Amino acid sequence: MPLIFYDRSDIINLLLWILISVCLTFIIWTGSQKIVRYLWTKYPWESHPLRHLLINILFLAFLSAFIIIILFGINNLFGNYSPGYWQELKGIHVAVVLLTFFTTSIYEGIFLFNKWKKTLMLSAHLEKENIRAQFEALKNQVNPHFLFNSLSILASLIPKDAGKALEFVNEFSKIYRYVLDIKDQTAIELGEELKFVKSFIYLQKIRFGNNLNLNIQIDPCRMAGLILPLSVQMLIENAIKHNEISDIQPLAINITNNDKSLIIKNNLQPVIHDEFSSKTGLLNLKERYQFLSDLEPVFYIKKNEFIAELPFLDNGLKKKLN
Repeated sequence: MPLIFYDRSDIINLLLWILISVCLTFIIWTGSQKIVRYLWTKYPWESHPLRHLLINILFLAFLSAFIIIILFGINNLFGNYSPGYWQELKGIHVAVVLLTFFTTSIYEGIFLFNKWKKTLMLSAHLEKENIRAQFEALKNQVNPHFLFNSLSILASLIPKDAGKALEFVNEFSKIYRYVLDIKDQTAIELGEELKFVKSFIYLQKIRFGNNLNLNIQIDPCRMAGLILPLSVQMLIENAIKHNEISDIQPLAINITNNDKSLIIKNNLQPVIHDEFSSKTGLLNLKERYQFLSDLEPVFYIKKNEFIAELPFLDNGLKKKLN
């Protein structure tokens, strides 16, 4: 300010005013910093935006008046004071007021921008963690479901055929190891899932024999397609649970594909005294798809067949859970 408004020919007086200006700037800047930070803490924008703004404006007005009074006093003590002081130096006073508002506005704007950026980052982080937590909860529903149904099958085998029950336990341990190995995977190749499905069907055949049939016809090029872990097994498990399987009415399950989806079909022959179904398994599949992609599985009945279409996740898998 002295370099702009004072006579540069008077070097001593100019240097004196530069020193005074630097001291004033330092005192006012550090004081303003402490007060403004106190206001941010005491009246944060998130909870008291209007109060924060009003107090800041009042503080700026008071600060500007204080600066002018300080300058007036210093000029009265060290300068050549005259009755026309205000008129002569009004440019300085106006510049001080504008500069104070301008500088503080920039400071406040930078703070708000950083606060907004941190809030966005935190919001995105919390959203991601929330989605991950919900997705993990959905995946964790699968393992107990699989374990419960397998133990139910084992319980029905023990009184009928102890030898088959022992064979079932040995095979079950191998299969459940696979379930534990993939528990942290978001998606899995179809070929890997079908290997597991074949092992799972082997277990079921211990109980049902040739009354349960699985037919798989998949294009070799789609074996690397991505699907949800245990999704095919869950649909087969549902088919076994809700349909009669006997010498008179064997259950046939067919797995095929088109360009976009894996298709699982089974002949519909509902158990007469079937327990009430909450359709938790189908709902679980839909919700897991929603978390991972914009795709959606489709379930419907056509020509006395229950049909499930599971879209391949190759092109629709979101990155937010990777």
